[in-house]
Amino acid sequence: MQAVSQAWLDAQQQTLVPESYVEVSLTVGDPDAQADATASSNGEQAFSDAAVVAGDAAQSPTLFGTTELNIWGLNSTAEILPDAPPYGDNGYIGNVLSGADGSFTGVIPTITLSFSQTFSAIIPGITIVWSETYGEWAVDFRVTAYNSGAQVFQTTISDNANVQSVVSADIQNYDKIVVEVLKWSLPQHWARIEQITLGIVQVYNKTDLMSYQHTMTVDPLSAELPTTEISFEVSNLNGQYNPDNPQGVEKYLMERQEITTRYGYLLNGAIEWIAAGTFFVSEWNCPQNGITASFKARDAQEYMTDTYSGPSSGTLMAIATAAFQQADMPALSDGSDRWVIDSSLGNIAAATGADLSTNTIKEVLQLCANAACCVLYQDRAGVFHIEPLAAGTTDYAINQFNSYQNSEISLSKQLRAVDINSGQYTLSVAQVGDTQQISNPLISDSQAPVVAQWVANLLTNRRTLSGEFRADPRLDPLDRVVNTNNFATSTVLVTSITYSYGGAFRGSYEGRAGA
Repeated sequence: MQAVSQAWLDAQQQTLVPESYVEVSLTVGDPDAQADATASSNGEQAFSDAAVVAGDAAQSPTLFGTTELNIWGLNSTAEILPDAPPYGDNGYIGNVLSGADGSFTGVIPTITLSFSQTFSAIIPGITIVWSETYGEWAVDFRVTAYNSGAQVFQTTISDNANVQSVVSADIQNYDKIVVEVLKWSLPQHWARIEQITLGIVQVYNKTDLMSYQHTMTVDPLSAELPTTEISFEVSNLNGQYNPDNPQGVEKYLMERQEITTRYGYLLNGAIEWIAAGTFFVSEWNCPQNGITASFKARDAQEYMTDTYSGPSSGTLMAIATAAFQQADMPALSDGSDRWVIDSSLGNIAAATGADLSTNTIKEVLQLCANAACCVLYQDRAGVFHIEPLAAGTTDYAINQFNSYQNSEISLSKQLRAVDINSGQYTLSVAQVGDTQQISNPLISDSQAPVVAQWVANLLTNRRTLSGEFRADPRLDPLDRVVNTNNFATSTVLVTSITYSYGGAFRGSYEGRAGA
């Protein structure tokens, strides 16, 4: 469950909730080039970190009070710079002050993006976020692309008045891109850059979205792969996404381009946002006779469709780590891996002679999680987890106040036994009922009784609840919530949830009672 303020919690208890928001950011560019980019500067402050501006995620710098002109506002928003690191994710902060008119003379603040190879795919330009934190920007700046030292593109932008600048131009066959800040929006201030994106970032808000749906499903037994997917439609009346439009952006679209989404409510005069997820484009469609363009994007399992080629012996930790490494997912903005594996997998050995030669990367991760009695899922930051199901119940309740109807209840068949790998180990649970088969080549003889008992503990709870409700979008799969019907109150482990948005959030859910 996503952390929110008390104002958010209070708003959800009102009959009419405040105005809600959805924002979808689609990066139309080359994700491989973005992942390969290394940023450096020709000079910066000690609390600057130019290297992070080429990362996938936007930075959230702290507004520090400095010696720049009029930086200390009367509203006490500026913070004191710490005496020593860490200083936070501040992006690039130059070490040369702008002149009286904002111009830089002598040393020009410069950021260079270097690449390990020449990228030939066309990108529709670059997007630069200057400083949203300080509300400042470059008025005049120059962008130059090179290939082996030869200039292949250059443009100079003048009279910019936006914190985010989009330089629209076809750029290809480059191995270096240089951004030079010629004039700043304020005198006696340092140049700042929070993010540089290779491509154009299209931001769609609720007025642009014709439809929107977000689905998340997680199997607590890791018997099935998790599902995280969004689908949305945007207006295409201007033909922006028409493949026959020479000025359109359809020619730049490619699979695995990143989409980030977030949800918000207007609280106390400001929008409070929470992350909705990080996704990668998997499908898009633009009917010639339609007025919308539709997109589907899924989680980073898009990187895990190749056949696994790593070890099949040793600990489950070693096998899972090899699978994640083979997937070669883009790192997080701080350079860290996009996965977390519980330490318990380091103490569990795979079965001798296990054959994983026909399994995909994501299937191997699923098998590791199942054999370790863990859950495989991706969080909203785009990080994959293999870890035991967390204990405890959240503060969220699905009741008659926020439900459109009472929850439907279905009963699974009574569990008679759990059979691991067709007789490797069988756990008897009852005299009648069905036998749950578990087929997993990684489960060893010593681990089989542990897995069987883990499966039985969950499946003996036979009730599955489902329903529709006025959704609070902070709810995630694997959250335990309190569910109230006419005659009973149950604790429900949410296994599937879908949010749809048409001016307000509406949700449907499914979960297992008592799990």
